[in-house]
Amino acid sequence: MRKAPSALLLLAFVFLAVTRVAGAAQEQSNGQQSDAGTTPLGAITEADRLFNFSATRVSVAPNIDGSIDEEVWSRAVVLSGFVQEEPNEGQPVSERTEVRVIYDDEAIYIAAMNYDSQPDRIIANVRRRDESPHNNDSFLVTLDTYHDHRNGFLFATNPLGVRYDAQIVGEGSGAFGGRFPSQSLNRDWDAIWETRARITEEGWMVEIAIPFSELRFNIDRSDWGINFRRIIRRKTEAAYWAPVERQFDETRLSSSGMVQGLQLSQPRNLQMRPYAVGGFNRKLADGASYVYEYEDDYIGDIGGDMKWSVSPNLTLDLTVNTDFSQVEADDQRINLTRFSLFFPEKRDFFLENAGFFSFGGGSSGRGGSRMGGGSTVQGFHSRTIGINDNNEQVPLYGGGRLTGKVGKWSVGTLIMQTGSLESAVGDEVSPSNNYIVGRASYDVGERSRAGVLFTNRQASSTDYNRELGFDGRWGINDQTTVDAWIMKTETPDLDGNDFAGQIQFDWGSPRFQVRGAYLDVGENFNPEMGFVTRTGIRAIDSSFYWTPFFPDSPYVRNLSPHVMYRHTTDRGGELLSTYAHLDWDMFLKYGDKISVAHNRSYELLELPFQISAGVIIPPGVYEWSEVNFELQSDAGRPVDGSFNYTTGGFWSGDRSEIRVQAGWRPGSRLSFKLSWNHNEIDLPEGAFETDLASLRADLDFTTEMSMRSLIQYNGQQDIMLANVRLRYIYTPGSDLYLVYNETQVVEGSSLVDRAILFKATYLLRF
Repeated sequence: MRKAPSALLLLAFVFLAVTRVAGAAQEQSNGQQSDAGTTPLGAITEADRLFNFSATRVSVAPNIDGSIDEEVWSRAVVLSGFVQEEPNEGQPVSERTEVRVIYDDEAIYIAAMNYDSQPDRIIANVRRRDESPHNNDSFLVTLDTYHDHRNGFLFATNPLGVRYDAQIVGEGSGAFGGRFPSQSLNRDWDAIWETRARITEEGWMVEIAIPFSELRFNIDRSDWGINFRRIIRRKTEAAYWAPVERQFDETRLSSSGMVQGLQLSQPRNLQMRPYAVGGFNRKLADGASYVYEYEDDYIGDIGGDMKWSVSPNLTLDLTVNTDFSQVEADDQRINLTRFSLFFPEKRDFFLENAGFFSFGGGSSGRGGSRMGGGSTVQGFHSRTIGINDNNEQVPLYGGGRLTGKVGKWSVGTLIMQTGSLESAVGDEVSPSNNYIVGRASYDVGERSRAGVLFTNRQASSTDYNRELGFDGRWGINDQTTVDAWIMKTETPDLDGNDFAGQIQFDWGSPRFQVRGAYLDVGENFNPEMGFVTRTGIRAIDSSFYWTPFFPDSPYVRNLSPHVMYRHTTDRGGELLSTYAHLDWDMFLKYGDKISVAHNRSYELLELPFQISAGVIIPPGVYEWSEVNFELQSDAGRPVDGSFNYTTGGFWSGDRSEIRVQAGWRPGSRLSFKLSWNHNEIDLPEGAFETDLASLRADLDFTTEMSMRSLIQYNGQQDIMLANVRLRYIYTPGSDLYLVYNETQVVEGSSLVDRAILFKATYLLRF
């Protein structure tokens, strides 16, 4: 078998050096200058300050134009004294930061003056809606509107006025710096709000207006939790108004401050968003044989959504003839396992308030996707509604969703009705189905909760699937949590062994993080409205992180050596698989990362499976080891990228894998991202290669108008896919889309599918 030449490793080092040089200018004086107007006073503790203030009510709303010189802002309390989380936890922020908060009957308004002693070195190159501003200079706001330390909202922007928002459900712990997956943050939630920013000779200022109609809150409460975070990207510095320990992030609501004196009334409570869509679609008449006979279809349809705030606590969403033609294409994946891949939800209607319905978990950490040694379990996955097993869209007649909070109860109910669809692959038919989901969670004490989940898919009296689950969290203290859940499914012709359950322990401090979990999945566990990787197993999953910091080092920010171990048996105790991972991560001062890892795998294969066309791995016991080397440059630079090389054993033979990503931002409006994944696999059963490549180009004309283009090549399926989406937000909440999709078989350049679609939506408020 061919091995990746050593020149590739040299190339990787050269690439990192190039990106390092691209950002060298921004590093020369970092850490050398004192805060403009601020003298380091030593560590500031939470006990030294009161993190609460009274909101200022105004009768005239400010003009949201990025200037905070209006007289109305002078009435507000000035909030300052930001404290670093990174790189020097507890020290004052290196650049002075001032925040003001006012409100009226319609919205809460926030203004920030982010002083900067070197305004020409402010990093701002993101304009597109919902692109994370964390790799730019940025300003973030969290609102705990129920003040329950569990549920809230996140809003963020940068010096170009990008809009980024998310829902926080069940308190975002930060998942210990992102090391452990967290389902508490729904980044796909979109609110209708305004922000403008501008760079000045003193730094950059920003104004934010968040309508109360976009939030959910208890009208009888006059206090909210609130916090602010500032990121100074060239210094890799992050600071909070109310300090948050570094093992957490901005979603740590229990660490927030408080705004008092809010006198709120019922906001406008009805929104309607009709749509019209038209277009043309050409596809193969026989998708299985690729005969050059095509079907042409002219598309034209109408429908819409309605949002009604039943109360400030509860929101009812209704949808009729739901359309998802504007949704981005799925990212292609290479599957070298015998288990199904998990694809995330991307459809707007299901993404909103998705956190209310999250349930489950499992062994889904590093190595899980590659080997499936553990199992990922989700009680509810909305992608099962309206998309069949052949990845075809099924007509959605409509449905409704009620979400919100009543007292200590968080509730969510979803009802959807789909139509029938004759599949283009084979003779299968997707029948009409009714879907029902019910979710409730009750707050116990400061950090604990108990909840229940019920799902029902019903096509007929003999074709159905039901699920009942209970879950809970015990927050022992600020650093320790225990999570547990149990589920039972009911499916015709499947009787017994239909349970699944997990208990998980997490403990984290700024320097140490520990996780331990036990998972049990019965052979007949069948969550048809959820997702499960594998059944009939018992798995133990554990991990340990040690994170020493080096604030005085000119090169290294922190290390993160860690170990992971997964042990999976069948329910009779026979060993099925193990996965051991030893990793040494080094995070450099200005955002680069170097990682070296060693993995050891054991697999008992009870049935043969086809890993590639004509290559079948027979049953047996397989053991192998591999090593991994990774370089990653800081994503805030105009040129950034990563290089990942893995080599070693693989099943009965050997494997070499190269993963490369490169990004280029020639300006704030245009960006490119290239990725390539290449595998060379040599097995006694056969040798083969896989390639997966993509090129993404984004053009942001303004913060309201953007074009995203994605071209993907999947060598495993020999297909090329193209997706181009032009979006124009002509008024807040109202959009125009022009979408082009194409799929081709590379060999012979035969067209599989081509579609051009136009979609218009318009927001009506009552």
